Amino acid sequence: MGVLFLVITLWATIGSASEKVNRLMDAIRLEQVIDILRSEGREQAKELNETLLGNSGGSYFSAQLDVIYDAEWMHDQISDVFQEALTEGQLDRAIVFYESDLGQTLVSLENSAREAIGDETILEMAKDSFLTGDHDVSLYRLIDEYIEVNDLIAKNVHSAISADFQFFRGLNEDVGADDQEILAQLLTEKDAITQDTETWLYSFLLMAYQPLEDGQMRENIAFSRTETGRAINKAFFDSFDQMYDNIYYRLGQAVSHALTASEL
Repeated sequence: MGVLFLVITLWATIGSASEKVNRLMDAIRLEQVIDILRSEGREQAKELNETLLGNSGGSYFSAQLDVIYDAEWMHDQISDVFQEALTEGQLDRAIVFYESDLGQTLVSLENSAREAIGDETILEMAKDSFLTGDHDVSLYRLIDEYIEVNDLIAKNVHSAISADFQFFRGLNEDVGADDQEILAQLLTEKDAITQDTETWLYSFLLMAYQPLEDGQMRENIAFSRTETGRAINKAFFDSFDQMYDNIYYRLGQAVSHALTASEL
């Protein structure tokens, strides 16, 4: 009887945690985020088809993209990490924050800006605004603090190098390229990647958070400093890194196989 009670209690706890994760994913509008990421992936794949495949990818390459950027799989990759990484208390506090007026405003602003800069013209305008703008204004200083608190530049650089490494591993899988040589080559480009990352982050966040009042931005930063805020930040990077490492490896394989097919 005691064992049965333990099993029932365990399943009740798991179910409760799963429901909280689903509620948090709804609060951060994960489905919308994934739609944006899939659109970005399609644009990137179009460039790969043009530059590496000479527009010869055809139906094979297109079909592989449907599998690689499967929305349900992407959703599960992210939500599963959140469920494993966060305690129920952290989930509770994250839900309170992201379901609040401020949390929903942040999510809306970030998603709208991310969608907007998918347009190359808007991205270049955002970059120009950052590079030529006044960096002594309150918003810039607050975003500077937000980036530092969340270690966004170093984490995004690591993510970019890791994803590129997996892409070239997949691309060169059939020829047995040395992983250490691939990584060494990518690390020679770290400074350039860091500069590009810094420019993109500031451009994006200045555009996204421009409508916020200083008090709202300070509250956003304050949440980032909490234990829950740090756990959420780590879960985001861990889940996206795992997802993109997988995506980029399979994308490299798809390009490699398409190249081989075009040569036959």
